[in-house]
Amino acid sequence: MDWVSIGSLTIPASWAAMVLAFLLTFIFLYIRRDKVVADWYGNAIFIFIFTWKLSVVLFQLKLTISNPLNILYFNGGIKGYWLGLAVAIIYTVFKRKSDLERSGYALSWLLTVVFYEAIYGFFIGDSLTLIVIQLIVGIGFLVAVIYKSNQIQLLILFIGVQGLAYSIKNELLSTTMATYFIMTVFIIMIVKAEVRND
Repeated sequence: MDWVSIGSLTIPASWAAMVLAFLLTFIFLYIRRDKVVADWYGNAIFIFIFTWKLSVVLFQLKLTISNPLNILYFNGGIKGYWLGLAVAIIYTVFKRKSDLERSGYALSWLLTVVFYEAIYGFFIGDSLTLIVIQLIVGIGFLVAVIYKSNQIQLLILFIGVQGLAYSIKNELLSTTMATYFIMTVFIIMIVKAEVRND
């Protein structure tokens, strides 16, 4: 696992990239003046991180009772990660009944993945050429989503491109790729449901 040092703090590169991707996506949505999407996105990310962080209590109860400060230093690990993702998805299912435009789901998800891939690639020392190619491809998908092209086809193609990139790196069965697949399927289901309701 690659690590990033920030002062005296050392954290996994994937965590740092994830937090920065969340932050940059939120800032982009906020600057775009898409308040409803930015609110939903910010809440979903907060719920995900909060659940993941506090799930250490659920999955390491004895350790947490014996030393409550462990909540500050540890998270729920991979089980907590999936629990956080599930809770964020449940929140989104209930929130989708609001006036959130269906394009907001696809746009925010694509932004998160594009930012994550670029930042993570930078942290682990991927070649600059690879990072630039990923950014160009990602920006192409983002522009297509912003201009209201067929989002379902774009999401399927995008996850296919990510799958190809991860299979080249021999990481097709990684947690990151599983997350991409699950979230893409979920967002496609929401977009289809919204289309049926129109």
